[in-house]
Amino acid sequence: MDAQLSVAQRIFRFAARFEPIAWLSFPARMLLRGYGRYLPAWLASLRPAMAQRSPQPWLVFSATEYLETFPLAGKQVFEYGSGASTQYWLRRRARVISIEHDAAWYQQVRRRIPAAAGLDYRFVAPEPDSADAPPRDPAEPADCVSAHYPQDRLRYSAYVAQIDALPDRSLDLVLVDGRARAACLVRAAPKVRPGGLLILDNSDRGYYTARVGAALSRYEALIFRGPAPQAPIFSQTTIYRCIA
Repeated sequence: MDAQLSVAQRIFRFAARFEPIAWLSFPARMLLRGYGRYLPAWLASLRPAMAQRSPQPWLVFSATEYLETFPLAGKQVFEYGSGASTQYWLRRRARVISIEHDAAWYQQVRRRIPAAAGLDYRFVAPEPDSADAPPRDPAEPADCVSAHYPQDRLRYSAYVAQIDALPDRSLDLVLVDGRARAACLVRAAPKVRPGGLLILDNSDRGYYTARVGAALSRYEALIFRGPAPQAPIFSQTTIYRCIA
């Protein structure tokens, strides 16, 4: 990926993954499914300037609405995966630790955020797996791989481990929206304080939570479904609220 890739170019490259008919028909599909109230926000999200002027996480719109009720000023946020969400937390005056695996995107986001913005922004590259490694599974938290494995032969052990040094029950909010999400969920779960939130995007992908075991036993799940910014798709975001 070009290190100079702009926000607009990144959006257009993402958009090219979908057939034109998917974009043209999506407003009607939103109305038919009862999501018409989000149509203005979805259309606005397609304008590249909106990512800078009014950033919001790439979660389903109803999940972001819920987050608007959660006080963030002065709170400690940790996120796997950076971008518009990073700017959103900072705009709401949170203190943020953000972990990014993509070097080019890291540089792009870094240029958009003032140096003194209360952000601890870390680029953590994946590690090449050995040629004779045993089979690995993105649903297995201990394996620390993404759904691109084995094609990319990459592990995200150091990336996942960035949260380990933080005290248990010290974070107000954790967003899992990057690589190796099953592993990130398990490592993040002890770090959220009672009343805090652990957010998993694209939670309709069942393998993310298939083997997390008792890691989420302290949480109640709030499931949000519907459209999300900048894509002609319906998705799901689960916000786990720590209750103990």
